[in-house]
Amino acid sequence: MPAYDGTSPRKAATKMPQDAKTGRWTKVFTIVLATAILAATLVGAGVNLLLGRLQGNITAVDVSEQVGTADQAPEPIAVLDDATGTYTPLNVVLIGSDTRVGKDNRGYGKASELTGQRSDTTILLHVSADRKSAIAVSIPRDTLITLPKCKKDGKATGGYQGRFNEAIQLGGPGCTIKAIEELTGLELSNFMLVDFGGFKRIVDAVGGVEICVSEAVNDPLSKLVLEKGKHIVQGEQALAFVRARKTLGDGSDTSRIRRQQAFLSSLVRSVLSSGTLLNPATMLSILDAATQSLTADPQLADIQNLQDLALSMKDLKPNNITFVTMPWYPSGDGATVLPGKKKGAPIWDAIANDTPWPPSGATGEAILKVRPEMIRVNILNGTSTKGMAKKVAKQLSDQGFRIGEVGNADSNAVAITTVQYDPRWDISAKTLIAAAEATGKSIKKSGQTMTLIIGSDFTAIMPVEVSDIAEDKTANINTADESFCAE
Repeated sequence: MPAYDGTSPRKAATKMPQDAKTGRWTKVFTIVLATAILAATLVGAGVNLLLGRLQGNITAVDVSEQVGTADQAPEPIAVLDDATGTYTPLNVVLIGSDTRVGKDNRGYGKASELTGQRSDTTILLHVSADRKSAIAVSIPRDTLITLPKCKKDGKATGGYQGRFNEAIQLGGPGCTIKAIEELTGLELSNFMLVDFGGFKRIVDAVGGVEICVSEAVNDPLSKLVLEKGKHIVQGEQALAFVRARKTLGDGSDTSRIRRQQAFLSSLVRSVLSSGTLLNPATMLSILDAATQSLTADPQLADIQNLQDLALSMKDLKPNNITFVTMPWYPSGDGATVLPGKKKGAPIWDAIANDTPWPPSGATGEAILKVRPEMIRVNILNGTSTKGMAKKVAKQLSDQGFRIGEVGNADSNAVAITTVQYDPRWDISAKTLIAAAEATGKSIKKSGQTMTLIIGSDFTAIMPVEVSDIAEDKTANINTADESFCAE
């Protein structure tokens, strides 16, 4: 397929202060690239002299022949509709390639495996039209499908049963896109692809990513050795963490996906931190590493488009980025899985219709996974109203919460209702925070029991609903603001 050189005639955009442009560009592309490569993001330079170099870093590939559309061109990708105040919803197929071609990609398999490539990781990313929420759906590489009919070197190939990750070898990223279209019924054309070497460079550029393991790891295949607990991983160690499989978890690809989602959640939080965003040297390093490692369709290979896209996503926050695994069930052979079409349909419908998913996780609402019956809470009255703690305890008990200590706080002039919890139980805390509509959070190592400190802003305990989808263990659902230890 011919490569596109990335240049395109375009009217000059209205100029804005470089600092503002940089900060907004930085924030967003982070999310898109971070997911794509299981790495970091494009954090803006805003320096015109660099744009030509950065544009030249990206390899553009037109996949229209595979997906049956008109030749692709770098047309604007983020155009605001003045009437609705929204953009066109964005769907991007993010691919991590396991190619062994290139010096940075060798050393990850036998010599006989050093040709061709497969999609080691594939995520379908949907960004809403209002740019305030996103869904990232991981597709298990070992999903058994009828591979799409694609073209390679002018000849038709595919049409037989195989693993999902084989599609890219049949006809490049366009064939992977076609496989996802056939799985989901969606029409797709945008993609980003990064290989092992690109992943390592970007993780190094962000200064490493914090990960957590629930048990000590000693994996001879990936050479990953970690003690139980939290670590900052870089380069080879980071790649080993997201790729290790046989001796971690249950050894399956679906177990590894959960680890990758934990990595991505941590990565998004790290890149969006003020320390990263306000460090020009780090920004430039990430920017250069990200673009030179990137292969994309002509639209996303255009630097101006990437900048416009980032600007459109400036309000996207980690708690509104949902990671989930495509529903699946075992095929019976112990090695592959089959797509769960019935369970998957609501996800694909939500993407097609640009509606919230899961249904209880609308923009601005927490996705609740832990039922009240699993949560023990102390209630302290921080107001001058007598009997408030007992009243709230009764309301929480009626919802199913387990009640511990009921009494008074150190002060009766607390303004903001606050939930105090051990950081290990941050996912459980979301249920109590939602029920009390608490706007304050306080971290304290206190074990499983949480404390609700009632402030003058408190109104009443609200009903909470835990999503059945969120409780589905095969879905592996989490939002990017959550931290958890991977198995």
